[in-house]
Amino acid sequence: MNELASFLTATQRCVNQCKTMLEFEQEKRQALLADDMDRLESMIQSQQAAIMKLESLEKQRLEAQEKAGYNQMTADEILKVMAEGPEKEELAQQVGELRKTLEEIRYHNDKAMEITRANLQIMNTLATGQEQKKQPQGVYRPGQGAGSGRHSGSAGGQRQGGSGAQWQSSSSFEKKI
Repeated sequence: MNELASFLTATQRCVNQCKTMLEFEQEKRQALLADDMDRLESMIQSQQAAIMKLESLEKQRLEAQEKAGYNQMTADEILKVMAEGPEKEELAQQVGELRKTLEEIRYHNDKAMEITRANLQIMNTLATGQEQKKQPQGVYRPGQGAGSGRHSGSAGGQRQGGSGAQWQSSSSFEKKI
C-alpha cells in the first residue's frame, strides 16, 4: 500500500471512530433524558474508551500523513495541493463526513450539558428550597476572562464533557480540520 493510500485508510478509521463516538453521545443524551444513571455511567465509560482509541488512531493518521508528504498541513491545505483524482475526492468526502460528525457531537454534547445543568438546578432548588439566579453565559466578567461562561466552540480549547468533567481536547485531528 502506498503512502497516500495508507493516509486515506488512517483518515477513514478516524472518521469511523468519530461516528461511533457520535452514537455514544446520542445514547448519553437519551440516558440523561430518561434519568437512567446506570446507563449514563456506562456510556461515559464507553466514551472514555472511545476517546482513547481515537487518540491512538489519530496518532497513526498523523504518521501516515507525514509519510505521505503532508506534515503539519490542515485538511484544506492538503486538498489544495493534491492532484485531481479519486484520492482527492475520497479525502474531501472524508473531511466533509468528519466535519459533519464533529458538529453533531458538539450539538449533542451541548444539549447533554443543558440537561445536566437543568437537573442540577432542580436538585439544588429541591435541596435548598431556593431557586438559583441564572447567570448569563458568555459574558465577560472581571477576573474570569472573555467568554469564560460558555464554550466558544474553538477546537483545541478546554471543554466540559457531558459528564461535567473538564477535558482538554488533545486531538490535532479536530484542530487540523
